Amino acid sequence: MKDRLVERTLRAFSEDLASERPVPGGGSASAYAGALGAGLAAMVARIAAKKAPGQHDDYIAEVDNLRSDLLRLVDDDSAAYSRVAEALKLPKTTDDEKKERQARMQAALLAAARVPLEIARTCRRLLESCERGVALAPAAAASDIGVGALMAEAAIRGAALNVMINLASLKDAAHVKTLSEDLDRAVDGADVLRKRILDSVEARIAR
Repeated sequence: MKDRLVERTLRAFSEDLASERPVPGGGSASAYAGALGAGLAAMVARIAAKKAPGQHDDYIAEVDNLRSDLLRLVDDDSAAYSRVAEALKLPKTTDDEKKERQARMQAALLAAARVPLEIARTCRRLLESCERGVALAPAAAASDIGVGALMAEAAIRGAALNVMINLASLKDAAHVKTLSEDLDRAVDGADVLRKRILDSVEARIAR
């Protein structure tokens, strides 16, 4: 795929996901879900800033930066897994070919695990930002910060699955341990944080 995924239309990206090609896949979809959540958090803050000019500039910059990072990760994830797919196609007839293929596979799998780990970490920061965003959200935009939090948690969980599936084939135990521990830090407590945010939002918009 020559053009960047983030430059494609929503329909084209959806069709890319639905195709038989291995990329884009769940990692890129997770990154984009996180970017949508960050966009909602930024929107809520910009609406709030209309009545308090300048007061939310730091928050807006924070979530805009997260959105920018996640858009980059949409393409980074697909690029990383493409290298796994390329390694799988390498010949494996001779012993030397098998060794080369194995080495390329392991290097590609490590990179393919690191990118969704970065997605999960970034979306954990986004989820924490969404919690702070609840307090500044105007009544009419309270639901939007709640949706942002849901997107952030979904992105964390989706990215985690992509880390796990790549680690399952990685043979370096030290890397597996380090990346698994890093992933646990990104995931642990995300459900509690999301529930706290949603409880606050729902209390404001309850019928």
